Order: sequence, then structure tokens, then C-alpha cells
Amino acid sequence: MMFIDRNRVQVLNQKWSDKSAELLQAMENTENVEERNKIIDKHHRYWKLFKSLLKSISYNKCWYSETRNPYSHYHVDHFRPKKKVIELDGKTERGGYWWLTFDFTNYRLCGSVGNTKKSNHFAVEYNKVTVPGPIDDEGHYLLDPFKREDVQLLNFNQEGRAVESVPEDKGKWQHNRARYTIEVLDLNYPDLVEERKQKWMEVSLLIKSVNKLEGELNEAPSATKQANLEAKKNELRKLLAPCSELTATVKACLRSSGQDWAYRLLEEEIREEICQELEDVNQ
Repeated sequence: MMFIDRNRVQVLNQKWSDKSAELLQAMENTENVEERNKIIDKHHRYWKLFKSLLKSISYNKCWYSETRNPYSHYHVDHFRPKKKVIELDGKTERGGYWWLTFDFTNYRLCGSVGNTKKSNHFAVEYNKVTVPGPIDDEGHYLLDPFKREDVQLLNFNQEGRAVESVPEDKGKWQHNRARYTIEVLDLNYPDLVEERKQKWMEVSLLIKSVNKLEGELNEAPSATKQANLEAKKNELRKLLAPCSELTATVKACLRSSGQDWAYRLLEEEIREEICQELEDVNQ
């Protein structure tokens, strides 16, 4: 999962905003659930207009899987389901957040694998909102790409699997939220796990190369060895760039190495220009 600055998601234009307000008013004017759902179904194209914008923000990567292909084509996911909600037990249902159907702040970019598996799942532990009103105090299980602290609750291992970053005995709520998200979004989908595993192996080889070059440089310093070392680190910087896939897996592998140089690399601010350089190379 990647962190997305919520401020980068903006209303498309005044025409869209006006139509959204009109549709919301129409839904508020009826208490008939079937009529409300008809309005939603009839105007499904309106939230799909956001897909290009959401893709541009993440360099065409799914916000949840950080990939472009293994997780399939994209859906505009309603973070809070619009028609109905499935509770934590997987069976109990309640009404959805219909008033957020045309609210662009409720949209997330998700691959079809995850969005299909998620469907209407959105378990809430406390301050559950069931009628139009403030939602910020809801204690929901699903991790949100808009929240940096949520993104940090997921980690990845050398087998390519998504795991909880907080042990249950250290933080039960955080642990359970991560576990729920992994399950509901199918973040251990086999093709995705294999992609992460391959990425981990790629990074591991680079880590070994850097360790070897650092050892050689310390034994007999030279400008050539320093340049070779920097070139290998630059390969890792490219894998950490925001336009690269599976950067969270790359970071997890670097952290697991226990190397001081790896920690320093993780603290660097990766230049945005790297993405343009990578794009030029691939053209």
C-alpha cells in the first residue's frame, strides 16, 4: 500500500461538482432504498471520470498493491461502500454510505482483484456512522492509503507475503486492522506474492553487491571503487522512486538487511527527477 496525499485529489470541475450535488440532493429527497440505488446505478459513470486523475497521482500504480499488472485492471473503489456494508463477521449487513457515492474524497484507485474481493466489506469497531454525518471518528478496520500511519501498519517478507508490521501483543488494534486489510483486499493474491518475492530477490542481490563493494573500498580506497559503489546504490534509489513498483517491499528488504548504509538510504529524499529519467530510458 502506498501513501497518497489527500490534497492531490481535487474536484474535476464545476460541472462535475454541480451534478454531484444534484444527485446527492435527489438521494436525500427519498427514503426509499431501491430508488436511491437506482440513482447510484444510473450514474455510475460519474465516479469513473476520476480514474485518470487517480492513476496520474500514483504513476499508474494501484494504491493498495503498488503494481500495474499482477493485480489486474483498475477500478475506482468507494472506500466506504455506497449501497450496503458487510460487518466483521462476514455475514451481518447494514446500509451503506450512499451519501458518499459522488464524494470524490471517498474514491481510491484499486486493482480489480482487490476491489472484487473487498466488495462491500467495511467493518467498523466504534463510532459507526449509519446516517449522513461526520465520519472522521469512525474506528474502521480497513487501512486507508490517505493516512500515512495506516500505510505503515503493513509489512512484507522475503516470501513475498504481506504481513502485519505490529505484533498482536504490541498493538492488538493495529495488528487486527492490518490482518483485516490483507484478507479483505486479497493482498496475498498468488501473482502479487510472486512479484514481491522476485522484487525481494532483486534487492537482496543488490544489497550483497553493495556490502561487497563497501568492503573492497574500505580495504583499498579508489575513485573507481567509489563510483562502482555509488552506481549500485543508485540502482536501489531507482527501485525506491515513487514511480517504481512495490517500493514498500524494497523498503522492507532494505530494513531487514540491518545495514547502516541501507538505513541511511531509506532516510534519503528520492529525487522526483529519477522518474523522468526512468521514463526516458524506457521510451
